Amino acid sequence: MLYAITIPLLIIAIAAMLITDCIRRRRKLEKYVRESFGKKRAHPSEPLERLEAVQTFYEYEKKNIPEVTLVDDITWNDLDMDTIFALADHTDSFAGESYLYSKLHDLSTSSEELERFEEKITYFDENETKRSQVRKSLCLLGKPYVSYDYPLFIDSIESHRLKNAWVYYLLLGLLVLSAAAAAVFRTPAAAFACLMIYLFNMTVHIIKKSTMDIKIRAIFNICKTLGTAVNVSDHTKQLSKQTAPDIESVRTVSKRAIALGLKRAGENSDEVSMLSAYLLGPFMLDFIRYDKTVTALCSKKAECMRIFKYLGEIDCAVSTASYRRSLKDCCVPQLTDGSSFMFGRLVHPAIPNAVPNDFEFRRGVIITGSNASGKSTFIKAAAINLILAQTIHTCTTESAVVARCGVITSMAVKDDVFSGESYYIREIKYLKRMTELCSQGRLLFLAIDEILKGTNTKERIAASKAILEYFSKQHCMLMAATHDLELAKAFDKTYDNYHFSEVIGTQDVCFDYELHKGISNSSNAIKLLSTIGFPKQIIDMAQSEAEKDTI
Repeated sequence: MLYAITIPLLIIAIAAMLITDCIRRRRKLEKYVRESFGKKRAHPSEPLERLEAVQTFYEYEKKNIPEVTLVDDITWNDLDMDTIFALADHTDSFAGESYLYSKLHDLSTSSEELERFEEKITYFDENETKRSQVRKSLCLLGKPYVSYDYPLFIDSIESHRLKNAWVYYLLLGLLVLSAAAAAVFRTPAAAFACLMIYLFNMTVHIIKKSTMDIKIRAIFNICKTLGTAVNVSDHTKQLSKQTAPDIESVRTVSKRAIALGLKRAGENSDEVSMLSAYLLGPFMLDFIRYDKTVTALCSKKAECMRIFKYLGEIDCAVSTASYRRSLKDCCVPQLTDGSSFMFGRLVHPAIPNAVPNDFEFRRGVIITGSNASGKSTFIKAAAINLILAQTIHTCTTESAVVARCGVITSMAVKDDVFSGESYYIREIKYLKRMTELCSQGRLLFLAIDEILKGTNTKERIAASKAILEYFSKQHCMLMAATHDLELAKAFDKTYDNYHFSEVIGTQDVCFDYELHKGISNSSNAIKLLSTIGFPKQIIDMAQSEAEKDTI
């Protein structure tokens, strides 16, 4: 009697705990979705911790991006675009995060594609209900490391088919037949035969399981991704018309994530995992389900890749809407086919409380100014915003008119001990790639910081003049920062001159970080030595030598 009462109560208690936990997790998710939109990420460096995995899709897509429209590794590193990516990354899934990272490298997006992307951004910004529904699905998909290999796994799906799959069907059939025979004949021989087949199947399953777990997990995540895309499409039919045929074609296979999910249910529980291995393993059901799923995916490779990009773009659009709300000032840029650009109140997106500057590019620009005055930061801010404008259709400015262009830089040059290349060798290689890309016809924005500073003054000035003269006649928009006032004066009629300046006090040097027209007439190198505490005799000698040179 006691057992009759206790067992039902125990079952009810367990069910109540499961239901309560499910409700708690659902409420936690709803709260996160509601409160996180438009807010700066609590841990903005988190995407950088999984950067190697995030890069997978970009490396897969890179071969399809024309070199002249690619934000290459040199430019990406010069501008510290990993940090910009991390700041703009408000995505909820691995698909969106992978898509955003790749998108920020690709400046070949057409105006029509950007308009469609903007339509999605606006839709999710204005429709909180739909946005929340989509984000819940994306959050449940999440960012497990194994999922980032989705493009590679789909691309090579044929190689993941189960070898000799018929063996597992045979073992299942033998086990079922032996169990039926044992039930019908009820003889020791039949029972013994069933037991032997059961143990043999269990041994085969345990041996094969060690090599199949990762693949089964990957296929589960692929099916889960397809299922998420189906859910997102159902919530946003007006944004999913182009992908609708692909979505419909994978509805059935996407449901297999549920079946494959049973295999993963016990991953965090040794007891459940062991029970599953002993009771269900000999039936080979997980291997058979895996084989059927892979076979179905082999005929839908193209659809699976298009769906991945569709889901990534949706997540990226929601992310961009959130990123815009998190910014103090931002705008949707106007893209043109001209060869100039304009920014109203331009700031660097990674610098808090940055000083804004208005700027209009009409012809090549040379920027002078003393150390730490803001020359390089300003050029980087312009280059970054040219990239953001053409990728996520967003600028950290009040207004922007942007020419469609490639972006190439030579700014953070370093020598390479391992290759034996000096600073100067690497710098001229960076500049040479600019000359090569300029010959391909597309408008380019070129950013150069301290041109040819890796060599002696006489040759630096001569070579720099030749390079600036060459680029002035190419189809490009050049911005160069330099300490060489002679260069700025030599090209006063060819390039526009701007400068940054400072206020030198008795104890320190203060910068206003405001862009001024004309050539700088100040320097602060010796004053900075004094400010950080160099010995007085060094300061006096340096000042004396500087005064001699000006006489």
